[in-house]
Amino acid sequence: MQPLQPDHRRPFVALNQLNRCSPRSRTRLFVAVICCLINASVFAGSGLIRVSDGKTTHEGKIVGLSRTTCSLMDRQGQLTHLPVGSLKDFQKISARYKPFPVTTFREELLKEFSGKYEVVGTTHYLVCAPSGRAGRYAQLFETIFRDVEQFYRVRGFKVQAPDVPLVAVVFGSQREFADYCVQDHVTPSASLMGYYSLRTNRVALFDDASLVSATDHTERQSGRHTDVSISQFSSVPQNLSSMSAEQTTIAALAAVSGDIANTIVHETTHQVGYNIGIHSRVGGTPVWIVEGLATVLEPPGMRTKSGRQLQQSRINEQRIQWFEKRHRPGRTMGSLAKLVASDDYFFRQTLNSYSEAWAFTFFLLENPSRRRHLVTYLQMLGSRDPLQQYTSKDRLTDFQKAFGDISRLEVEFIRYMDRL
Repeated sequence: MQPLQPDHRRPFVALNQLNRCSPRSRTRLFVAVICCLINASVFAGSGLIRVSDGKTTHEGKIVGLSRTTCSLMDRQGQLTHLPVGSLKDFQKISARYKPFPVTTFREELLKEFSGKYEVVGTTHYLVCAPSGRAGRYAQLFETIFRDVEQFYRVRGFKVQAPDVPLVAVVFGSQREFADYCVQDHVTPSASLMGYYSLRTNRVALFDDASLVSATDHTERQSGRHTDVSISQFSSVPQNLSSMSAEQTTIAALAAVSGDIANTIVHETTHQVGYNIGIHSRVGGTPVWIVEGLATVLEPPGMRTKSGRQLQQSRINEQRIQWFEKRHRPGRTMGSLAKLVASDDYFFRQTLNSYSEAWAFTFFLLENPSRRRHLVTYLQMLGSRDPLQQYTSKDRLTDFQKAFGDISRLEVEFIRYMDRL
């Protein structure tokens, strides 16, 4: 069979004929056109479209296609995976994808979280939180966004602007957070303080009592701090707007308890990475690199200019302690290959895997040549079809294309950790 030529107009012309077809012919035509789009590789530029299965209508842009599944990002940035065979109607609304206007976005959030909540916007964020507190959180999320984006940019990663405003929801109590988890198909637990959802593209967490007391106390204080260790702060400058981005981040995190601070940084790092082109939300990015980058960015020294001058301030103390004292004694050579080849290892030995993912990612980022290999590896992951199965063999093959022989790299990695 001759390959389809990438005529960008033909698929959309055919799709516009769907309404004139019988139901059976309509499904066949849609499947044929989807296949054409896949071969033409134009789905990412499909603009703003409207599709329907006869019962529900969806608007957004196509972010992933296979012969069975159409992945659509709606105008709020939320993902929906639609069976191709069920789609009956198609309409191209605009040549460019358009998110909801910010005013509409805000109104939708206020409607969803009515009552004691307010929504405050920044350059990149819409933050929904208890009245009187959304502004503090909004500033914190925005400064973390800038830090994380800058972290990737200065290290040679290609970054892009988010398609939609990023949403963070801070609940007034753990009970409300747990109720939302159930609604969002996330299992709540006493230890879960927050999460980032690939489906909704939101960070969700709760506003605990320690934050209230810390904020009330620090707002009565003033002064400047140069130490980048959050736990050592006892006061926060009142006028955050007059400070540098680095000072603002440190000061804002100083008002947050340690667990909440780590949760905000970790989950926001996920959210930013998935929205500036580092990872694909549709699928395919191995867990080790997603979590490795998030844990690497937890220490403020890793995200701030002053922290880059001192290696100790860039080290994640919690992860290195676990790696050296709990994981390393029983670790065997070949563990790195297991981590890379399958996400199953990550879930079977979660804390060991987190510590190894942090240590290995830190090692890659601290070595300029290996950092370039990491950029290449992430570009390779970004270019693959996210809806295609990613086998263990394929994962190892891609990894070694970027980094070379994994056994030799593991030896280099362990020697580095010994010196560290």
